[in-house]
Amino acid sequence: MNVTTAEIDTIYKIIEPLLGHKAWNVRLGVGSFITMEFGDPVTSSRGTIFGDWHLWIYCCGWFLENPNDTYVGSEDPREILRQRIIVLEGRSLENVIISPIVFETNFIFDNSLTLHTFPLNFHDPCDYWKLYTPQRRVLILGPAPKWSYELSAG
Repeated sequence: MNVTTAEIDTIYKIIEPLLGHKAWNVRLGVGSFITMEFGDPVTSSRGTIFGDWHLWIYCCGWFLENPNDTYVGSEDPREILRQRIIVLEGRSLENVIISPIVFETNFIFDNSLTLHTFPLNFHDPCDYWKLYTPQRRVLILGPAPKWSYELSAG
């Protein structure tokens, strides 16, 4: 079952205020997880500094491409991942395109640099990606067709 057009429109309305912001503190986490911050710095109750928008590429495959070629993918050696994802640092997020069928997502940055995410397993209950918002809420996509926009625990 696919998500409805109305649901996709709701997701886009949540994401829209993020567009135009530059990524900062782009990091490789556990495995091939990627985190990046957008907007103003905020200090958590534990003293960690996050952006008021925090994107966590979580349980999904991904690749980073420019118009000429694929730059790096989630299954590349860890050292290559670490070196190459920093190309996102300081890049403005220009658009987000989400497939309503399986939640493949294109995060399109300036100069057509695109972070393409896709599901690796349709039966694993793990979230594909999470976007923490300034309203202390989190948009969670995956596994398709599940999504939510709920209060953040952090």
